[in-house]
Amino acid sequence: MPDEKMTDIDRRMFRYRFSADDKTHGFLLSGRPVAAAVVSPVPGKFEIEFWAERNDCSPTRWDLRAFGTGHPLPSDAEWVATCPRTPEGLVLHLYRVPMPKEDG
Repeated sequence: MPDEKMTDIDRRMFRYRFSADDKTHGFLLSGRPVAAAVVSPVPGKFEIEFWAERNDCSPTRWDLRAFGTGHPLPSDAEWVATCPRTPEGLVLHLYRVPMPKEDG
C-alpha cells in the first residue's frame, strides 16, 4: 500500500476573481492561468474569473488586467487568455501587464 504522505509538491487548482475596471490587479500564482471567464454579479458590472495552480513552490506575482476587444493595449502587455462571449456580446481578454516601478 502506498505511503499516504505526499512526496511531491502539493498542487491545487484555485479560482481567482477581479473587477474588469480598467485597473491592474496583482495575484501570487505558481503558473499561468489555465482558463478565464466573464461574470456579471450586478447588471452592467463585469468581473473576470480565472483558474490557476498554486503549489508549495515560491509563487510569482502576476499583474493582470482585462481589455475589451479593440481597446488599446500597452506595448509590454502579454496575452494570457480570452474569455468566451457573454450573453450581452462582450468579449474580454486577460493580459499580464507589468506594474510601473516605484521610485526610491
